[in-house]
Amino acid sequence: MLFSRWGAFVYRFRRPIAIATIVLAVAAGAVAGGVTGALSAGGWLDPNSESAHVIERLDDEFGAGRGSLVALFKGQPGSDARSEAFQSDIAASTDRLVADDRVDGIVGYAQTQDDRFISTDGTSAYIVVRLAITDEESVDEMDQLRALFDPPQASKLLLAGVGPFTEDQAGQSEKELLQAELISGPFALLILLAVFASVVAAGLPLLVAALTIPTTLAALFFVAQATELSIYVQNVATMLGLALAIDYSLFMVSRFREELRRGRSVESAVQIMVATAGKAVAFSGLAVAIGLSGLLLFEPTALRSFGIGGSLVVAASVFYALTFLPAVLGMLGPRVNALSIGGLVAIIRRAIGRAPAATGAPRVSRWERVAHTVMARPFVFLIPTLAFLLFAGTPFLRLSQGIPNASTLPPGLESRDAAVALEDEFAPGETSPITILATVQGDPTSEANIVALSSYAAQVEAFDGIDRIEGPFSHLQNPLTGADATPSEIASAYAAPREQLVPELAAALDRLRDAYIRGSVVRLDAISPIDPISPAGTAIIPEVRAVAVDGVTTEVGGLAAQGRDFMTSQSATIPWAVGITLGASALILFLLFGSVVIPIKAVIMTLLSITASFGALVWIFQDGNLSGFLGFESPGFTIAGNPIIMFSVLFGLSMDYEVLLLSRIQEAYRRTGDNTASVAEGLTKTAGVITGAALIMVTVFSAFALAESITIKSIGVGMAVAVLIDATIIRVLLVPATMRLMGRWNWWAPGPLGRFADRLGFSHAEDEDLEEADTGDGSGRPIGDPSAGLARP
Repeated sequence: MLFSRWGAFVYRFRRPIAIATIVLAVAAGAVAGGVTGALSAGGWLDPNSESAHVIERLDDEFGAGRGSLVALFKGQPGSDARSEAFQSDIAASTDRLVADDRVDGIVGYAQTQDDRFISTDGTSAYIVVRLAITDEESVDEMDQLRALFDPPQASKLLLAGVGPFTEDQAGQSEKELLQAELISGPFALLILLAVFASVVAAGLPLLVAALTIPTTLAALFFVAQATELSIYVQNVATMLGLALAIDYSLFMVSRFREELRRGRSVESAVQIMVATAGKAVAFSGLAVAIGLSGLLLFEPTALRSFGIGGSLVVAASVFYALTFLPAVLGMLGPRVNALSIGGLVAIIRRAIGRAPAATGAPRVSRWERVAHTVMARPFVFLIPTLAFLLFAGTPFLRLSQGIPNASTLPPGLESRDAAVALEDEFAPGETSPITILATVQGDPTSEANIVALSSYAAQVEAFDGIDRIEGPFSHLQNPLTGADATPSEIASAYAAPREQLVPELAAALDRLRDAYIRGSVVRLDAISPIDPISPAGTAIIPEVRAVAVDGVTTEVGGLAAQGRDFMTSQSATIPWAVGITLGASALILFLLFGSVVIPIKAVIMTLLSITASFGALVWIFQDGNLSGFLGFESPGFTIAGNPIIMFSVLFGLSMDYEVLLLSRIQEAYRRTGDNTASVAEGLTKTAGVITGAALIMVTVFSAFALAESITIKSIGVGMAVAVLIDATIIRVLLVPATMRLMGRWNWWAPGPLGRFADRLGFSHAEDEDLEEADTGDGSGRPIGDPSAGLARP
């Protein structure tokens, strides 16, 4: 009765509630404008990982080198990048940059005379800008760092690295979100018009979304003052805000109009709507929030941001669905059907002199025909459907995940073009080495330690994915013989007074010590030609970490190690996130329906639909199928993080449809006690709404298929496939077939659990159907015992 009382309360104070919620949304809109500046484009680093500790040690022990930028100076055909004029132009372009406190220095051809900084055709050069801040911190500083470069005269400047890539990725994501909204909005309105056949009713879900989204963004602004939130959380807030607001509004407006058609007063219609559809929305929102809150278990703040943002979206959507919407419906009453499409058609027919279309006898709904067909032959639908879903999910068994890099962005973006040029035109692997911090006992330049460190470096260098190791003992030669110096000779050279050495050798040793040695810690850079954030690049890290030499303790960092640690952290957390999501959702369904069978079946059905969509994700984007049709080039792997984000969102959305369908089935079953008829009735009453909501979601998500970046495109396509499968194959075919076969066991629970659920009183029952909803005195209050007829089967 809690929700019924709330419905009565909202109707009684409908005008002040409507005004208050609008004022709240307007005030939130004023705050929401500042959310972008409060968010971070980073957050993909596990702060507790070994690679994160390496970043901290590089800062604490080496004082610099925490992050880096790569500045590519792309010359014209015929340019000589080694020339003094070209290098002087680079120096002039970076004068102000080098003087900035956030920059520790630059390394390039001018500093080293190393040809690795020169393109293979000799026309271009790059420099590595060593930062005094981390790569993650550089993301928020990119505008200021970029402004410190003066335009070069003889070349074109392009920036690459974590900062430029993340900046471009965020900008591209926002652009594609706006594009998707502009495309999907008109289609969503058309679908709402088709579902409601009324302009007023169709506009209400969009109005609720218009209140939900700014409120969520304002809440994100305040949360971002206390914790780091990813810039991508705006995309989640906008996409889910539109999805959930439309879903919930569809459910509730449809139920309100249904009650009006049955002759209810406006007050009773509002009260019944909140008591039934409103209760389903509240529990559905709780299920969605739980699905998204599983992301809070992950260490990288970007993943946690999706959980925080998603939960705030759910809270705002449910809030407006249970306050603003019933208040407005209470004020509109029958006018919710105003500007009906049927009425407009009739006016047009009369205007052109055609007779109104004959009404005739009521026709059997197509959904009712589908329901009875499924009920009559459950095995005919169950077995092929299960086989199809399992087969569709098989590509997921070969899932291979990789961290997104600049190649996933569209051509024309600076970081993407720079990264591609560095990969194609220069020796690979030079700009993103695997960083190893090796700790020894005593002086690293002693002969014993040089032997141990050289042995360690040789073992790492022997791996197929490693070209060479650079460190304080690399490339040192005996000046007399020209041969590589022995450990004894290297130790003697480091120990000798500098005035006793050849000036060039003394200067080289000082540079090496300054760059690679701090106390008993030695930095080694392993150069790998493999893309550091590809699956092959990150796969090298466990091999490097497994190398052990007596007297040497190591920690491994760098971009490849960060990617590996992200994947490891994600893999360790996923079972907990998924388990908690499934368990909590099953608990909510039990409390709502009072059955232990329904939650188990619902979880299995949802997993089947998600697995099939994951199979499509791998088949399309990892394997490269449909790449020509969808306009993308497969990176050869699935973007890391996408599957768990999709799981969390899709599981919650799936619970929306599950709760709506099962609540109507339970209402009918508790009224009639006939399982087959109840399943058919529930499907008949909800299939149209579910299909309409799903079509809108598919339209919204499909709009992301037009995105140019693979990260956004793959999320959009994968989620569109999942919603389509869930709303059609699962809800319309698989769920009714299984419920028909299980009969009254659908609603079974052990005695104590069943009695506990009954005492809570959350189960759905059409208590207004037991007796007349209106007393006849105009009060509109239901009479009779609302718990009558709710005995467990």
